[in-house]
Amino acid sequence: MRKLFFLILIGIMLITAPLNPVMVHASSEIQFSDVKKTDWFYPTVSKLVEKGYIGGYPDGTFKPQNNIRVSEFTKILISAIGYQVDVSKGGYWAEGYINKAKELGIIKDGEFNDYERYITRGEMARMIVRAGTDSSIKEQGISLDVPENYKEYSSLITDYSTLDPNSQDTALKIFTSGIISGFPDGTIGFNKNATRAEACAILMRFLEKDQRRIPQLPADFSNTLYEEKQIPNAASVFEKRKNGLTTFSAEELKILLDEIYPGDNLTQKWIDTYPAEKLYEYFGQKYSDTFYDYIRTSEKIIDNSTVECDITVKLSDGGTKKHKVRLKIDDNQFWSVISDDIVQ
Repeated sequence: MRKLFFLILIGIMLITAPLNPVMVHASSEIQFSDVKKTDWFYPTVSKLVEKGYIGGYPDGTFKPQNNIRVSEFTKILISAIGYQVDVSKGGYWAEGYINKAKELGIIKDGEFNDYERYITRGEMARMIVRAGTDSSIKEQGISLDVPENYKEYSSLITDYSTLDPNSQDTALKIFTSGIISGFPDGTIGFNKNATRAEACAILMRFLEKDQRRIPQLPADFSNTLYEEKQIPNAASVFEKRKNGLTTFSAEELKILLDEIYPGDNLTQKWIDTYPAEKLYEYFGQKYSDTFYDYIRTSEKIIDNSTVECDITVKLSDGGTKKHKVRLKIDDNQFWSVISDDIVQ
């Protein structure tokens, strides 16, 4: 009889256990079956899991490419900026986090009619911008650090004109602060849903300023007296592409094809979606404080969704590391590093 009682008790516990993914945590060495150390998002996921801000699912997965819900991101953001919230027993699990977000002005009444739907990148940016300008949060050393001339950067966001005025201001602040850097085609994608991996990377950039990717305005040649100074070269075209710009003259396109992207079967479409930023982020996280820059020496198209690159990583101490990296793009134009071999 006693044994039967314990079996019934265990069964009740399993049935009533919460399935919210942020409640299931891994050890300091994260062991999710779908997160590998070679994944670009491994460092950010690992840090947030270690701090207890986010977790995995009961089946041992993290589901990095799954979209993240409004309630989940609210919980993670409120926890990350230092607020402890009591979870109401028997009620809606995220109610305390949502109320705290409203109290801080991070969420306004009526903005969300369903907290269990997926959050967009624009909504996530709006919440972070509000959090970053709150005086009590600034006291913790967390801020946006938006430059005074932030409105001059609008030309670097290719879908800027499609945004409403409020979203335009949010986009410029989150972009110039280096927290959301946008996609390789220059769009910021505010209407797209955010994945769990993207949310982790964006939140870490908000919390740790050394993780941010600060954009640079292109050089202004409008007052130059010498037209020949504007003749494109490999260095200037590479810098233009690295900054996310995708509009090139015929001369610049020839340089891209002949000098910068010498791989097999390269096309304009491939150039427009090339994961330069993803590689920079990946190696920056892999080598941490010792990372300086990287050079792509050759590229080869493996199939319609996979590219192989020979990369020379430049370290801040003057040393170099040579890698052969394969990247894969999914249907949402999202790049992942699928293999990374050190060849020297």
